[in-house]
Formats: sequence, structure tokens, C-alpha cells
Amino acid sequence: MKYLVIAAFLLASVAPAHAYIDAGSGSYVLQMAMAGVLALAFSVKLAWNRICVLFADRFHRNPPTDSRVGG
Repeated sequence: MKYLVIAAFLLASVAPAHAYIDAGSGSYVLQMAMAGVLALAFSVKLAWNRICVLFADRFHRNPPTDSRVGG
């Protein structure tokens, strides 16, 4: 309840900022969102063998072998 009163007070006391957001800001936000998605996809790609081994135990399949490791 205390946080609701504080939030209501802060929202009621906001004055217009008369600020300008240029057109490049939207493309920058879109670029950062795309970079985050691609970073997540790249991280999953790097860890794919570990993910396969983790789920291979659950489904009783043979885990994939990594040809880069001597085993």
C-alpha cells in the first residue's frame, strides 16, 4: 500500500519535460533488441552439445560425441 501511494504521488507530480527524441533513437533501440536476440542465439549455438547431452539422459538416447575432443 505504501508503494502505491508513493507511485501515485510521483505520477501526479510529473511536469511536462518538453524533450525531443530524434528519429535515430528508435532505430538504436531496435538495433539493441536485435543484438540481444542474436547474442542469445549465439550463446545457445555454443552450448548446443551440452544441451543435447543434458536431454539425451532424459530420453535414453546416445549423447552426441564431440569430434574435437579425443573421446
